[in-house]
Amino acid sequence: FNSMSIIQSIRDKGARITVVIIAIALVGFILTDYFQSQGRTAGGRKSDAVGKVNGRNISFADFNAKVDQAEESYRQQGYPSNEGSTQMAIDNTWEQEIARVLLEDEFSKLGIGVSKKELGDMLYGANAPQDIKQSFTDEKTGVFNPVLAKQNIDQKLKKGTAEEKANINAFINQMVTMRQADKYF
Repeated sequence: FNSMSIIQSIRDKGARITVVIIAIALVGFILTDYFQSQGRTAGGRKSDAVGKVNGRNISFADFNAKVDQAEESYRQQGYPSNEGSTQMAIDNTWEQEIARVLLEDEFSKLGIGVSKKELGDMLYGANAPQDIKQSFTDEKTGVFNPVLAKQNIDQKLKKGTAEEKANINAFINQMVTMRQADKYF
């Protein structure tokens, strides 16, 4: 009987100790997870970053909008809308974002920029982008009208829809980045 009572005593005390150890482990697990999530989100707020390149956050909203634009571009080029084209848009957009951030840092270090006059020449000069030339070429004469192009773009930037403004600004930013990249290379 003596050995049986010792075993029973260990079971009784061991069960209490086991329950206490499990409770402490659960509390520790919950607190660890809580503090890690606080560290991941600045000040407890959720982060909007898709990723970070060279210490700069890439916003989810901006990235998602660029992926949508890439998908639309693929559709216009005749690519089918499927998971493959979506993944291609995501991959290409991510690579472009990495290149953009790295190049912008280099442009800044080297002082490479585009002045307003240079931007005006790029948009409305003799070598204006084909999109703008097509949209503002007089059908009768076949001559590009840069004054009409500037007036129309300025009007849309002032009174256009949010989407029109965003598209024009994205187009201009892309042109500026391409010009800076040309200068850099």
